[in-house]
Amino acid sequence: MATTSRHTPAQSTPARPPSARSTPAEAAESVNLGPRTPPRSGPTEDEIRARAHALWEQAGRPDGDGVQFWLEAEKELKNPR
Repeated sequence: MATTSRHTPAQSTPARPPSARSTPAEAAESVNLGPRTPPRSGPTEDEIRARAHALWEQAGRPDGDGVQFWLEAEKELKNPR
């Protein structure tokens, strides 16, 4: 039995002239990365945690879950005086 092979010519992408090449910034803009995340505003969780810990220590390290210290730290860091 004879086999027939089909040969498809290789497809090549024509080279773009140097003037048509994009800069890295232009290339980055052409890539769809989904919705952009706005710059973060406000304190990070680590900053709040550190401030809450300091407030807890200043209060004499009372027993409890510390929610009030977290909320106070968050308030202080979001609205600096």
